[in-house]
Amino acid sequence: MTTTTRPAAGRRGGASVLGVLFGVYLVLLVWLVLWKLQLPWEAVPVQRSLKLVPFVAAEGYGANAAREVAGNVAVFVPFGLGLARLRPRFGWWRIAAAAAGLSAGLELAQFALAVGHTDLTDVLTNTAGALLGTVLAGRRRRNPLVESARST
Repeated sequence: MTTTTRPAAGRRGGASVLGVLFGVYLVLLVWLVLWKLQLPWEAVPVQRSLKLVPFVAAEGYGANAAREVAGNVAVFVPFGLGLARLRPRFGWWRIAAAAAGLSAGLELAQFALAVGHTDLTDVLTNTAGALLGTVLAGRRRRNPLVESARST
């Protein structure tokens, strides 16, 4: 009398839903960063600037506002959370590298398309947001209440 359980099938279904949600998040993230949630073909004034000194006023640009910094952190928390849940074997450094690469790519795209202000601060704060999401995913995964609920 051997009974078989299939936890892997349930995990695969959850992972595929999470994967779809993560994909939707990435599309919305690109739309937010590049076009500020406007339609890409709408007339947008040409904006091309480059700020390489993070957080402080430099090169003719003002210091970053606290609200902007907090927004950049917040918008990348789901990136860290999602990637940590989809790829649990990824280390925090790999997720940070992926976030930094995506953020740098989006900043360069803003510059190339002349649709925003390219700022090193954004890359740093976006990466910090992804790391925060990674920490939150790790805490959720190690929560004893969640583990005991799963075992019942």
